[in-house]
Amino acid sequence: MARFVVGAVFGIVVGTVLGAAAGLHAATAEDVQAPAAEAGVDPTELAGVVNTLQVDPRVYLRSEGLLERASSQSEKTLPPSASSSPAAPTSGVSSTRVACIIRVESRGDPRAYNRSGASGLGQFLPGTWASTPQGRAGLSVWDPAANTAAISWMIANGRAREFDAVRFYGC
Repeated sequence: MARFVVGAVFGIVVGTVLGAAAGLHAATAEDVQAPAAEAGVDPTELAGVVNTLQVDPRVYLRSEGLLERASSQSEKTLPPSASSSPAAPTSGVSSTRVACIIRVESRGDPRAYNRSGASGLGQFLPGTWASTPQGRAGLSVWDPAANTAAISWMIANGRAREFDAVRFYGC
């Protein structure tokens, strides 16, 4: 449950940073009822998180380790914006610090790209992204949930100074 709460906090932070995405489908109580029951979480909280992140409820719950990974082909071919993150945001990592890194690195734009090849919310270079659990799992650097989890993982594993936001801006 603690991982869900931490995930919810990160979801809210990312949603606030990114702002509301116009025209995207909002999850209803019916959309989240069954996945919430399977994971044993509050459906209202789940709806808030998945609406903020704009991801499928089951994809989000799997990214938090609250549901088993499904092996259906349809879920393996989800678009990058809805792919799951194999490493949930790490507990003990400050959501304020993650939000600061996202604000400085990409101004909250999950599609940010730099000519150096740095991409996504955390402006990951290709080699750095490949070294994260999300990159090794083949997730897209453009996926905001995966990118946020990778930032948290980098901080938790002593690699925060690889972000310019930490080295030069004190995040």
